[in-house]
Amino acid sequence: MRVQVSVEGADERAKEAELRSLHSWLQSDRQTRSLTVSKLEALDSPVPGAQGPVIDVLSLVLGSTFNAASLAMSLISWRTTRPRQPILTVRRPDGTTVEINTGSLAEARVLLEQLGLE
Repeated sequence: MRVQVSVEGADERAKEAELRSLHSWLQSDRQTRSLTVSKLEALDSPVPGAQGPVIDVLSLVLGSTFNAASLAMSLISWRTTRPRQPILTVRRPDGTTVEINTGSLAEARVLLEQLGLE
């Protein structure tokens, strides 16, 4: 399954920094790295005159054994390392979204199960 993770409630520079941190966090965990493919992306084309696009989404391709509990654990664990625990939006390709604004693993898992990650 494909999902996109974005950071809400911050300026573009902060969003990109948080997404880069999350990407690095996911890549540093051997199990997560082996069960997902992650890629930093820009949804919009670069603004004329800019040096490049602004990274505004982390795309994840989840392996069949990487379920809601696994993704919830990864996202909640990463959020606890952040000074301001950013709000995360997880979006499926069909546009279905959930917002992770909790420190509760159980709540995050329920939210992600709503995306069909069982």
